[in-house]
Order: sequence, then C-alpha cells, then structure tokens
Amino acid sequence: SSGINAEYGHLNIDSEKSKVIHVFRNPKDVVCSLYPHTQSGPRIHFFDFQGTFEDSVEWFLKGGMANGCYWTHNKEYFMNERKYKILHINFEELTLKKRSAIQKINSFLGYGDLAEQQITAVEEATALHQLAPNQVGKPGSARRLLSFEQRSLFDARTEKEFDGIPYIPRSYTDESSYQKQS
Repeated sequence: SSGINAEYGHLNIDSEKSKVIHVFRNPKDVVCSLYPHTQSGPRIHFFDFQGTFEDSVEWFLKGGMANGCYWTHNKEYFMNERKYKILHINFEELTLKKRSAIQKINSFLGYGDLAEQQITAVEEATALHQLAPNQVGKPGSARRLLSFEQRSLFDARTEKEFDGIPYIPRSYTDESSYQKQS
C-alpha cells in the first residue's frame, strides 16, 4: 500500500521528477482562519458550510473541511515522504521565522545561495499584510477566538492523529507552548 488516500489523490504526481512543498498549519488557527471564508460573498463549493463559529469548530473536529479531514490530508504527506521528495514546513515557521524558511525552501528546490537583497525582497513580498489584511491569518489567532475547552479538544485530536510525526511543533498539542507563540 502506498499510503496515499485515494479519496483525495493529492500525491498523484511523478515521484522521480516532482518536488512537493507541504505547508501545514496549527489546526486551531486553520479553523479560525477558514470560518470567515464560509460566511462571506457568494457560496464557493468547497466552503459548503453554514452555521455559527461554534458549529464550524465542531464540523472541523469531525473532519469537515474543504478537501476533507485536516488530519487525514496532512498525514498523507507525512506518510509518503520516502516515496516523494517532500519538504514539510509549517505556517508558523513561514511567518515567524521567515528568513530561515526562505533559505530552507530555496535549498530544497536546489537553487544556489540567496543574496541578502533577494531574501529581503521575498520577505517583503510575502508579508502577511501584503497577502491578506485579515488579522485572523496570523499564528496564534485561536487564543482569542477558541475557548480553552475547544483548544484542548484540538490539542488532544492533534496529539492522537500526529503521534510519532517529528514535524509537529509542540504548540499544536500543548496549550502552554501555544500561549507563548507570537
């Protein structure tokens, strides 16, 4: 068995020629960031959800999301890293440690060293305020939107689903580490 989830087929690519950059994010922040998209503008088919924020938290924890269950989706990439060339990088690293993330991605893609000016240009072009003025996009937004009980449910589910996966930051499963994240 390849471990690829046939329902999604995200990794239906040429394993010899392709490189995959798998960006994953704390599920607590994902649900907070996703919810406004389900409520605004014309209905988009992959945001087929209607309800309150509390309903969306329950929906997400039960596996609801645009492309299926958050945990299943990400495990597909984690479990296939030997078969494919995959760089796992988390959203928090991309936003809170951007310079090192830029260098890591550049190296993975096989390019030479970047000049300081190039790193700065990428850093500026990908600043969160440039990409989306929605403040919910910042890491740690769930601190103000989810209750302690809700965050605890996410922590327990993430710990269970991602047990043994080395790429998962402690802040995804531990409330005190999440509170320290800025």
